[in-house]
Amino acid sequence: MQTNRYIPIVLALLVLTGANAVDTMLSKAKLQEIQKNSLILNKSTITVKEGLDKDSVYFLKLETKTKRGVKLMKAFVDKKTAAVYMGQGYDKDGKVLSFPKDISLIKEGISFSYGKGKKDLYIVTDPECPYCIKFEKASKGKLDEYRVHVILYPLPYHKKAPAMVEWIMQGKDDIEKQKRFEAVMVDKSQKYKALIIDEKKPFIAVESTKRMIENSKKAMNELEVRGTPAVFDANFNSVSWGSLIK
Repeated sequence: MQTNRYIPIVLALLVLTGANAVDTMLSKAKLQEIQKNSLILNKSTITVKEGLDKDSVYFLKLETKTKRGVKLMKAFVDKKTAAVYMGQGYDKDGKVLSFPKDISLIKEGISFSYGKGKKDLYIVTDPECPYCIKFEKASKGKLDEYRVHVILYPLPYHKKAPAMVEWIMQGKDDIEKQKRFEAVMVDKSQKYKALIIDEKKPFIAVESTKRMIENSKKAMNELEVRGTPAVFDANFNSVSWGSLIK
């Protein structure tokens, strides 16, 4: 077995020059082979989810189990040396390398939509996140040109967020859900507290809300969200939310 070399840096700048090369998705058998032959990747805490045959490397999407939950990572395996590089990669123009997105997973993760604009906008948000609240207050009345698709996801360390999400999702339709969403995030409504039976215990959502949150998580993973709020355009490219509220 060829010895692997691990570069322990957070962002491994790997510049690929073959702009005209055709990327090919790796089969499950090939992914298993790559993982099996790597001392770094062949661990019980690591799952190789996807892979691309890209120029001189295999570009991999990983899930790693940590004490704080599952963490998404990227890795590159040099075809010649079998060296493993963990971290981000860039092409020759400085564009971040990413996998083709599963649009169906993203759309299944939409909690509700509002607006009559001609352009689509996707927002991943947590109703208890202070930055999300800041964005909602600042963007109110400034997104009229968009059809806004909201992906609600309560972050694990926000204890009130699950109840907030459930109260929002109890709206009978998208119009009412949007009103409740705005009431919680902009008007500081606390009507969601009526759903909390015991504040000392974790809030248990109903099954429909649990499924919605799970779909939201899948959409977040597909969009490679690293923090909230996260905003994406119609082509699922990341958008600076500051640019939307100027």
